[in-house]
Amino acid sequence: MSDSACSALALAFAIALSLAGGAEAQEAKDTSGTNPAVLTRTLSFSNEYRFLPGDEYYDITNLRYTEPFLDGKASVRLTLPLDATNLTGDDEFGLGDVSAKFSWIPYLSRRQAFVLSTEIYAPTASEDVLGTGKWVAAPGLTWAYFAGPEVIIAPAYIQSFSFAGDSDRLNVNRGDFDLYVVYKPHAKRWWLTSDLTSSYDFEAKTAPMSWEVALGFNLGKLANGGAINGYVRPGIGIGNDRPYDFNMEVGISLVSF
Repeated sequence: MSDSACSALALAFAIALSLAGGAEAQEAKDTSGTNPAVLTRTLSFSNEYRFLPGDEYYDITNLRYTEPFLDGKASVRLTLPLDATNLTGDDEFGLGDVSAKFSWIPYLSRRQAFVLSTEIYAPTASEDVLGTGKWVAAPGLTWAYFAGPEVIIAPAYIQSFSFAGDSDRLNVNRGDFDLYVVYKPHAKRWWLTSDLTSSYDFEAKTAPMSWEVALGFNLGKLANGGAINGYVRPGIGIGNDRPYDFNMEVGISLVSF
């Protein structure tokens, strides 16, 4: 990634921060969906378009539902992906690999929290190019540090590995380190997040890296105190092994409904 691209995204982050101030809303609870230590019922719909090297693309549409239990100390999230790409030379569209994620908060205080998670991916893709062909487990650990009333810093590590599936397909063995930062100003209806992800693929011997910045905003309140939220999240790939050149994701969610 060029220095100019890095500078452009950093400038976009700064501009969004300066221009996003506007509508205000006093919130009794966090319904932004940005705090990894707040597990709440959520239904979300998102679309991510990845601009790959050359004229290739990969498009991901996700429908997600999260259900909390154990008084909000644990949750299960189901993800249904619909993908499209021209990586094979022809346009392909269909179901991707469906997944289920279990999260549990073993420790939570006013200053920090630890979140344990495991996501299981099933080889449900309708086309080979849309999935791995493997059953994949992805256990992870997130440390959420509440640096202040408006800032959360949450580094996480996830190790993905295949344990069953089509023997003719490549195994999955990848580690992902994610540095997640949230800025949510008090009494405002908008927030910013930054996601810097550095990965290592132990099978392909590659080290993909990316940086995504999101502007989220509250679109409305529900009668029960929940929220309707939206976001726009551009990103860039970094380095020779980058997963994409650029990407753009938009989404909408019902939180705490």
